[in-house]
Amino acid sequence: MLADLAAGFSLILDPAVIGVALAGLLAGILVGGLPGLTATMAVAVLAPFTFMMDTLIGLPFLLGVYKGAIYAGSIPAILINTPGTAAAAATAADGNAMARSGRARQALEISLYASVIADLIATIVLIAVAAPLASIAIKVGSPEFTLLYAIALTMVAAVSGQDMLKGMIAAVLGVMISLIGLDPMSGAQRYTFDTTLLLGGISLIPLLIGMFALSEILIRAEDQLKGTRPGSIDAKRASQGLSLSGLKRLMPTILRSTGIGTALGSLPGLGAEISCWVAYGVAKRTSKTPEAFGKGAPEGVAAAEAGNNAVCPAALIPMTVFGIPGDTITAVLLGAFMAQGLMPGPLMFARDAETVYAIFAFLLVSNVMLLFVGLWAIRYMQRIVLIPNALLYPAVAAFCFAGAFAVNNAGFDIVIMLVGGIAGYAMRKTGMPIAPFVIGMLLAPGLENSLRQSLTASRGSLLIFVEKPAALALLVILAGLVGLFALQGWRRGAPANTSLNQQNGETR
Repeated sequence: MLADLAAGFSLILDPAVIGVALAGLLAGILVGGLPGLTATMAVAVLAPFTFMMDTLIGLPFLLGVYKGAIYAGSIPAILINTPGTAAAAATAADGNAMARSGRARQALEISLYASVIADLIATIVLIAVAAPLASIAIKVGSPEFTLLYAIALTMVAAVSGQDMLKGMIAAVLGVMISLIGLDPMSGAQRYTFDTTLLLGGISLIPLLIGMFALSEILIRAEDQLKGTRPGSIDAKRASQGLSLSGLKRLMPTILRSTGIGTALGSLPGLGAEISCWVAYGVAKRTSKTPEAFGKGAPEGVAAAEAGNNAVCPAALIPMTVFGIPGDTITAVLLGAFMAQGLMPGPLMFARDAETVYAIFAFLLVSNVMLLFVGLWAIRYMQRIVLIPNALLYPAVAAFCFAGAFAVNNAGFDIVIMLVGGIAGYAMRKTGMPIAPFVIGMLLAPGLENSLRQSLTASRGSLLIFVEKPAALALLVILAGLVGLFALQGWRRGAPANTSLNQQNGETR
């Protein structure tokens, strides 16, 4: 392996490869930094242009776009509370609060360092244990996937804030929205109201653009009409970056979230959009100050960014070893590999070992490149906060409309975005968290499919979830998480109940 990796470095340490890879990173950062444009969209649009390139030119370019876009989605999330990509949605919760309190640069540097560290560790894992991890992932059947989705869905409790009931209502609404369209097994119409526009379901990206970006514009417009300004930027504090001691304090959170992102990324279907929320939820639950999350906690930014960036290399594990895409972006990359004459799977390591390890070597080199390109981007892009709102938010709104339409080139997606914006505005005004809604919508299709496949295979018997050791272990983990969250919720409510009883006693 080391010999193959050394040979891979000799192939990619070429000025042409480095130059094209740098162009890919810059293009990815530009796309990720613009609200409404996604990493999947960027890779899908640019992939055809690489088909006529040399393999070690085209593929590094696409991987650079992938990495740059996933990282850069945090920049507008932090600066203007408008995630550039769906994977950065959790970052906005604390990143923008830090920016409003005058810690914009600190939040941007936390995002960058967490991204680079997580990406580096996940890449080392990819190189060292790709085959073992992928073999575990490929052996996971529908019962195990059902329990994995259920475990991820329980993280709704971790991101529901102080009001668990509102969080659960939001999650149920997300699940219901995900059911719109055609039944994946029978083909029957569900909640389409006899219109063909809903046969394909609700498009996720336009809805998220509306709920996160457009709702923020509506909130800011309301503040402007009322004459209030949400948080001024202190120029002196805004220029202060992350100290070494601050980074050390965040390392446990970064390492834990990296492990979560790597584990979820190595399993097909669980991408950065889910990983960021799971990592954020775990960080909140394990924090000594969970009440600070959502109000500018550095741990929240570090967890979300480490969680989503660790997915990038990890998602390549099932794709390269077994030809199974880890997420939507690697599904596009799979087509790009095949167009280059590479057939992802076990035989690729035997037939094209040098090319495979050249790609692995590039992932390490691009990680270093991302650090320096990211520092450059922070230096200039943090000036977004200096743009007058009268110019900034109309421009963001224009990007929202363009991004929503560009996903499927469909005008109906603009309607979805507008409805999502109104819904997001209403949820934020009533204190209903958006995160559980997003998690419910993301997880429900996978949970439904794996659950129905399991029950079909077992002819309706629930014993299929305890017959295999892996499924039984996951069921125990699920039960433990439910019990832990229930206990924490009870402890949180106990003092209030005691105080209420005391007041009632005094009244008597």
